[in-house]
Amino acid sequence: MSKWLTKLPGYQVYEPGLERKVLYELPQFTVLGSLAIALPSLLARFFLSPKAQRIIDILVIGTEIFFLGMVLTLGIAALIVTLAKGPAYVADAYPLIDSDRPKK
Repeated sequence: MSKWLTKLPGYQVYEPGLERKVLYELPQFTVLGSLAIALPSLLARFFLSPKAQRIIDILVIGTEIFFLGMVLTLGIAALIVTLAKGPAYVADAYPLIDSDRPKK
């Protein structure tokens, strides 16, 4: 059996791009975005009736769930791009049984 994680000779390493910046700033963006979304709910406590507060709370919770889902999606996409730009590794050969040129 060959070595584990043997790098493919001649692979090309790509420079880090926007995905590294996204991964670096994602925690700060998440915290500040969550606080900004929660602000209307806090302000409603001071200026609006309890019925209006409940409506705003429901809208804020829905918006927060959507925002966190989008942040998670963005983080996964940036992580995939980062992994794809990494080094290439040698894979095990897999013989195709139904290839275009079968053995005779």
